[in-house]
Amino acid sequence: PYEDQNGVIISYTISVSVQETGESDVYTTSDPTLELAGLMIYTTYGIEIAASTSVGQGPFTQEFNVTTLEEAPSAPPTNFQATAVTSTTASLSWGPPPVDSQNGDIIQYTINVTVQETGERFQLTSPTTSLEVTDLKPFRTYLCIIAASTSVGLGPFAAVVQVKTLEDVPTEPPVSISSSDVTSTSAVISWGPPPYEDQNGVIINYTISVSVQETGESDVYTTSDPTLELTGLKIYTT
Repeated sequence: PYEDQNGVIISYTISVSVQETGESDVYTTSDPTLELAGLMIYTTYGIEIAASTSVGQGPFTQEFNVTTLEEAPSAPPTNFQATAVTSTTASLSWGPPPVDSQNGDIIQYTINVTVQETGERFQLTSPTTSLEVTDLKPFRTYLCIIAASTSVGLGPFAAVVQVKTLEDVPTEPPVSISSSDVTSTSAVISWGPPPYEDQNGVIINYTISVSVQETGESDVYTTSDPTLELTGLKIYTT
């Protein structure tokens, strides 16, 4: 106020401190305005101002606060991990970006997923730092990248993390079953594996059930090859 100036105001001293760390800077200007540049993103600054005459500096004002605006994160989430739980479920976990790179309140994480074997893509979101992903396909490799968001936008993605779901039993039978080299007492049976998308793992063997239609008698064979020679069969029998 005029009655408290006690002379000609020749300069102003502005003390600017970072509330989170206590770091401070002091500026001097003869104008009643000051533009502060190079401030940290989404940071609260405490500001106090004192006026000076030719005799000296007066008291500082009561501190008032200014908080800079948010921006998108400038670093990705940390410690991104993916673990297969079952043949159709995987667990994802991560930490937020470093504090000095968050640039605001983290409101969501976005995970982009690509199925390595097929190129299929889909997107997941989570407000927390973990996520259980269900309804995956067995024995598939999923390539995952993750980014954090503030209200302003999406930050950079982290490096790719991959997870392969566990094996399961095939969901479809072998295909293209045929017989060849049939004699009165032998035959060669051959087949192809189930369709790739239905194998759900590494096919390690085939189980072949052979039954006599006229009597119902049956035998079971196991082989790792997609062909089997049956010998000692009954003559002219289905």
